[in-house]
Amino acid sequence: MHEKRHSIHIWLYRALVPALLALLAACGGPNRPTAMPPSDNGYLLTVPITASDTPERLAQRYGGEVIAWLEAQAILKLSSQAAAALQGSGVSLQNTTLQPNATVRTPATALGFNSWAGGFNSWAGGFNSWAGGWNSWAGGTSTIPALPSENRFQFMLTKVPQAQALSRNFGQGIKVAVLDTGIDLAHPQFVGRLAPNNQHYDFVGLDAIPQEVAGAMYGHGTGVASLILQVAPRATILPIRVLNGDGAGTVADVISGIQHAMSMGAQVINLSLGTTVNDTALQLTINSATNQGIYIVASAGNTGDSNLTYPAAWASNGVNNHRFLVSVGSVSSALALSLFSCSGPSLEFVAPGMLIAGAYPDNRFAYYTGTSFATPQVTGAIALALAETVNKSSVGTYLEQSAVNLGTSNVQWGLVNTVGLLQKAPDVQRKQAILVVGNTNLSAGDAAIRTRLESIGYTVTVRDHKASTASDATGRDVVLISGSVTPGDVSTKFNNVAVPAVVMHWDLFDEMRMTGSKSGDRNTQTGQTQVTLLNNTHPLAAGLPLFNSTIYSSSDALNWGKVASGAVSVASLTSDTTRSTLFGYDIGAAMQSGTAPARRVGFFPSSTGTTRLTNMGLHLLEAAITWAVSGN
Repeated sequence: MHEKRHSIHIWLYRALVPALLALLAACGGPNRPTAMPPSDNGYLLTVPITASDTPERLAQRYGGEVIAWLEAQAILKLSSQAAAALQGSGVSLQNTTLQPNATVRTPATALGFNSWAGGFNSWAGGFNSWAGGWNSWAGGTSTIPALPSENRFQFMLTKVPQAQALSRNFGQGIKVAVLDTGIDLAHPQFVGRLAPNNQHYDFVGLDAIPQEVAGAMYGHGTGVASLILQVAPRATILPIRVLNGDGAGTVADVISGIQHAMSMGAQVINLSLGTTVNDTALQLTINSATNQGIYIVASAGNTGDSNLTYPAAWASNGVNNHRFLVSVGSVSSALALSLFSCSGPSLEFVAPGMLIAGAYPDNRFAYYTGTSFATPQVTGAIALALAETVNKSSVGTYLEQSAVNLGTSNVQWGLVNTVGLLQKAPDVQRKQAILVVGNTNLSAGDAAIRTRLESIGYTVTVRDHKASTASDATGRDVVLISGSVTPGDVSTKFNNVAVPAVVMHWDLFDEMRMTGSKSGDRNTQTGQTQVTLLNNTHPLAAGLPLFNSTIYSSSDALNWGKVASGAVSVASLTSDTTRSTLFGYDIGAAMQSGTAPARRVGFFPSSTGTTRLTNMGLHLLEAAITWAVSGN
């Protein structure tokens, strides 16, 4: 592969040989390729395999190096000199395909962006990096790290925290190959998360150390790998370097990288890269992987047009077992397709791809933008699901069935729904919730709560407030007490249970020891549509911005309470920040009296108000349930 010092030579070569403008990225394979002359990427020759063929015989016959041995074809890399000699040698080239193995560099900076066609990377104005590492990852492999607050809102859209609350294995046992610019092997986020060193490979430097190096795309692979781990924190990352520091590579390395990932037992391959060429050799290699049940997740490209880059463009047509090949585009936090994201008919899935926080080399973090960074979120979702189900071949179908349609009547794509994906797997265990209500003939508000719980993976048992007892909490993952109950019929029944509880009636805040008992300690405020967010770093805040947020579509009542010192107050009345409308006590936190035996959440809506919750209000509802159960 070419390093930055060869950039002028490469650019001239591109101008003289338009046919070599093929690729935007590259990967590696099982045979360790030898380096070409600096100015020669050579050609790829695809030939049929007979029973008597061996890699050595084919290499001798055609004058090249075998980089892939597929079911019925072999792929060889030839220098330009060897390709010319072969064409004049008289050796039969019937049923073979000879095509350029081109190099492409990222274009010069335009409109303030460094645009890399296979995985748009817009860090205009430099990286927003912060020092000090990611504290929640410091515990190594023994703990599940908390999601970064910077990604909380985007991940609420794709329901990552909700899925992690449902997960048992968090991606454990799933090996994910990252074919990219390499990664920062020493970054603390990757401690205990990488495949053994003897499985790594660098097809750029031709060694076993796929470390990122300086260049225009420095940090790209590190960011991609970190996003996979944010979604599936116990997955194993197999780093394979196939792009130089400027984000350039060859088709030969793409093919070799896929072959290497297959030989190392990867179940998922992340390709935040692509090519504008419908390349036969690459397609055959993709087919070989998908035929073996390996999931390949590829970025759609960032030219903003309807032409997806390959292999993403093959996702819904042209590839065997296409459900194992997934194409991914980018949307904003408002779920609008990103202007840079390709969106042709082969675009299947989208995820937030703008200003996503991830690891950056040298123990730092940065904000990333592009389809490159939407892609690993889908890769992580697949890894999370693969670790939960024995029916691994159906995960691609589950992904499709659970996605939320955001397309138009003519073009369809779906927002990845991580918790929905897990729920589709029949052997995934749902969480158990008890919903205590004023009437088991559910009101519209209580029915809305039950539906929302079921949508994020809970089996809901409804209990009448009068008949409910503390023993109803036994074996449950969470207790929700609706605002429809009569407080005297619930009273202190659940205040000592060691099960998380979400309380939606202001007059039970004191009974649950969460506030004082005086009228000025807790009450309800009518005619409200907004709350004031006081803390947007806590999981209860669902990543929403500080200041006022509209949580009701029309006026309704808000529960509020004055909390004890051990509480975290996330939201308050807009008129009085001492009156908390959303607050929580972690396990062991000091409450009004005693300590919390399990997480406790005071939540603002009345029973009727839940039917008028805005999207922000629904995010907060899911965040309250998810944090109560999992702390994330």
